[in-house]
Amino acid sequence: MKDFVIGVNNTVLYIALAFLWITGLVVMFSQSFLAGLGALIGGTLIWCIISGFWFVQSATYDELRKLNAKN
Repeated sequence: MKDFVIGVNNTVLYIALAFLWITGLVVMFSQSFLAGLGALIGGTLIWCIISGFWFVQSATYDELRKLNAKN
């Protein structure tokens, strides 16, 4: 079950990043270049922080599972 949750959350993270980029590009070319650029840069940085925590947590889970399988 945990593997399924990790897979779904990884997919959701990448869909969220795509949404951030599409929104940033639309704003950049339709309203304000700097606002769109800020959305791209700021959104990507926030995404990197959130996904970094998530990927470390899921990698830790995988390592613990491997250690438990050896015992």
